[in-house]
Amino acid sequence: MALTKSDIPDLLLPGLKAEFALAYRNQLDQSVAEKVATVINTTQPIQKYGWLGTVPPMREFVDERRPSGLTANAVSIEDKVFESSISVDRRAIEDDQLDLIKLRIRDLATRVAAHRHQIVVETLALGFSETGYDGVSFFNTAHPAATGTASNRTTDPLSAASLAGAISTMMMVPDDQGTPLGVVPDTLLVGPKLMWTAHELADSPVVVYKGNDDDTAASTPYANALHGKLKVVVSPFLSGASDDYWFLLDTSRPIKGLILQQRSDVPVEFSALESASGSESAWMRDRYSYGVRARYNVGYGLWQTAFGAIL
Repeated sequence: MALTKSDIPDLLLPGLKAEFALAYRNQLDQSVAEKVATVINTTQPIQKYGWLGTVPPMREFVDERRPSGLTANAVSIEDKVFESSISVDRRAIEDDQLDLIKLRIRDLATRVAAHRHQIVVETLALGFSETGYDGVSFFNTAHPAATGTASNRTTDPLSAASLAGAISTMMMVPDDQGTPLGVVPDTLLVGPKLMWTAHELADSPVVVYKGNDDDTAASTPYANALHGKLKVVVSPFLSGASDDYWFLLDTSRPIKGLILQQRSDVPVEFSALESASGSESAWMRDRYSYGVRARYNVGYGLWQTAFGAIL
């Protein structure tokens, strides 16, 4: 039986699914969300994290093991459903404008990765008021600790002094038993407004001191002690009211400051409503529809691995 133009949409779908899957995998390889958040796969719509808190340090095995139980406080993350959809004129498919359609399918994959990036950064920015696993705001000056309280926030603008102070604070933060946790921040996250300041602080090998009206000393270059210590990540989602926020993160640890929870049994799905014989859209409006659907959400992990500045 000869093929007709009405058969083309159904024949294109497997190829478009493969196109989406490849583009999505490529996006994940460079995704900000996967770099700054711990990705947890679950099959539950609501996942409770009662194991949050620090693992006890090593001790000499003298008499018997002393296992540490779950913390009294916990957080729960409920997944949400997200979608993005496009419509394509039936004539474009019949006229074999496949490359144009592929571009839009690739852009769908980009949108999924960008949205994961967005909700991760927005959740981080809300950490000054949203509660973490220990019962206080995620960024707080008085986190309960074995030795009293500990801080992971400041109101100082981004500068060499404030950045150095934040690094020292994070490196001295204790675990639940009072032993330094050994956090070493490796990432500085800022918005576009602070991008150049961040790069100067973290990437420039030389700092030039410049005189002013009160201090007429000559401009003096000296080695930048922060050079090479941090990787700068710039997020467009730190803007508006949060454009002066900056965050210092340890992204090397298994449990990071944020948890990106996704459904392992409901993967990111690309689908189509495009059959000429079965699609109302194709029959009534001469258009085919393609879309992506996913279930995920973001919550807070270990506050010890993140430091936030709110101005």
